[in-house]
Amino acid sequence: MGFLALLPALLGAVGPILARVLPDEGQRLQVQLDLQKALIDQQGDLSRAMAEVMKADAGSESPLARNARPITVLWALAMITWVGVVAPMLGLQVEVVTALKGVPAELWSLLTVGIGAYMLARSVDKIVPQMVGPKG
Repeated sequence: MGFLALLPALLGAVGPILARVLPDEGQRLQVQLDLQKALIDQQGDLSRAMAEVMKADAGSESPLARNARPITVLWALAMITWVGVVAPMLGLQVEVVTALKGVPAELWSLLTVGIGAYMLARSVDKIVPQMVGPKG
């Protein structure tokens, strides 16, 4: 999904500015369409680049490069299981939640962006070949 989810909000914010700068509704609509196309193209380029990095990692001779993403996913699942299942069963939920609140926001952002980018790239890697069709 990426920043395309922000597209309506972005166009909504840019719309009033364009209305002041471009009083002609036809020109304004064309600029909005051009902006939307550019953002979609940029997202596609980014997604393809991410898919290429993932393919290179998967084909790497380094076990760490090949397994970094699966290890991250397993770690995330273990953390979710700990926080959502095990800690409450052991009566440690308050302590775990308190400890998690102490993690800096920047670290959560890095983790969220990294896992989100991985999920996006995996989706693109699987969907784009189906949309483009076989090469040949």
